[in-house]
Amino acid sequence: MTTVQYAALFRMECLHEYFGGGGCRSLALSPTEECRTLLERYRMVFRQSTGGGSVYAPLQSPPDVLRQFDESVPFTFKLTSIDVAIASYTESVPNEAAPSESVFYFDNTIDQQADVFGSRRQLLRNPNSSLAGSAVRVKPKIFQLNLPPTGGTLNVIEPLTGQILWQSTAATGGASRLFDLRRLPEGRYNLKLESQQLLTFYLSDRRPTQQWGAISIYAGGSRQAQHLPANCRPLDEGGVATPRTFTLTLESRRTIWRYYVIDSTGKQDFGTYELIGTLRKSGEASASSEISFMRWPDTVPVDGRTAWVFESQTRMPLLRSPSSDFWLTLRPNGNGRRGERAIRLPYAQSASLAFKDATEPRQFCSEVFVYV
Repeated sequence: MTTVQYAALFRMECLHEYFGGGGCRSLALSPTEECRTLLERYRMVFRQSTGGGSVYAPLQSPPDVLRQFDESVPFTFKLTSIDVAIASYTESVPNEAAPSESVFYFDNTIDQQADVFGSRRQLLRNPNSSLAGSAVRVKPKIFQLNLPPTGGTLNVIEPLTGQILWQSTAATGGASRLFDLRRLPEGRYNLKLESQQLLTFYLSDRRPTQQWGAISIYAGGSRQAQHLPANCRPLDEGGVATPRTFTLTLESRRTIWRYYVIDSTGKQDFGTYELIGTLRKSGEASASSEISFMRWPDTVPVDGRTAWVFESQTRMPLLRSPSSDFWLTLRPNGNGRRGERAIRLPYAQSASLAFKDATEPRQFCSEVFVYV
């Protein structure tokens, strides 16, 4: 009996600020059907992890399957949402990224590195760009498209290598054209008419509402390696492996936090109190890390009781466990820490989102009701 040894070729991780920079428990990564076939062709194995997964390649030689790697298409994995609320606690996305039409697409074609969540990482997206910039329109494998009247040669092109994977002729005069791309694997492509870019699309028969996003990893090898930055390729031109980890980072939605402090006994007056939030940095607090709250001048009624309202002056991220990130303290004005009354406040939740009054453009506010 022959024992086959494996080593990691590349790893993908999705880290979310909402989970403290840990693995995103709201997304599950799995290979597309065509990706499974590609993995089997090179005797590779995929193992899923929280918010990500790893691909392992066999080590035995001969034959050395990695030196034979000459694919023009990437390994493509689908990101499926297992929490319907992910949109409510993830960075906001403009309307053009409608989930009914698009998926979020990420790949390793650009060398993007940054210090994220405490360490240097090789990123699958620019950390300074909007998530909406990653949205790609989905097209099924048979679709219709209105063409310009110029006519010419139609090409479906693999984005990294520029290889033409499908070609046809468009008649002069323009018309609605049926595209049958069933022989192409699921993934991202460019459609050109001569040199004119018509469409960048993600090809999939899976409806966008059933798939949050996709990750494509170009492994390298004889066809791909020359088009990839050195830090982005698990395989060089000769098939020599350098294991890589690729990271997708997601930010929490940021909102104004509004606390309604309600005395359930009706005996306390919080009109002279202030609410201070202090951001913890490496276990130490400093004056520059304070998050200020403004107390409304007037109280408001809540369920027949009086509520004092404290509203953050800056937008704060929704967090799964903010107790490890913030101190939130209610204390009398002018008394410093003498007479301070620390209270444990619940964190703002994604289900508590409301629009902030009289703001343009409209901003979200997270309303938290606290009975003390």
